[in-house]
Amino acid sequence: MKPWIKYIHQLNADKELLSIYRQLRHQFQKEGWTEKDLEKPPYYTQEIMSLFERFNMERKRIGSELTKYFGNLDLSDYMDYIQHRMAEVDKETPLTDKRYNNKDYLDNGD
Repeated sequence: MKPWIKYIHQLNADKELLSIYRQLRHQFQKEGWTEKDLEKPPYYTQEIMSLFERFNMERKRIGSELTKYFGNLDLSDYMDYIQHRMAEVDKETPLTDKRYNNKDYLDNGD
């Protein structure tokens, strides 16, 4: 395990980042979004924008902290790590497929 990953695990340094991401996923669920919607969101609520901004600030803060203690990080390694952790949250907060949950779809048989 890379030292910076061990650092994150030992100090739970990504706890806030994952909490914010979890809140984002809950907002996506509330809006009825699918994974496909995340590729090109149909709209942005104030709450989603606020959480997205907080998420980016926290991600940068962690990156700066890691650079402070471990020198220059390989950005792709750091992003891979973050994406892996986000995937864990994705499993906890799955998004639905609108086709099967949309009342109009069911009523019209489309």
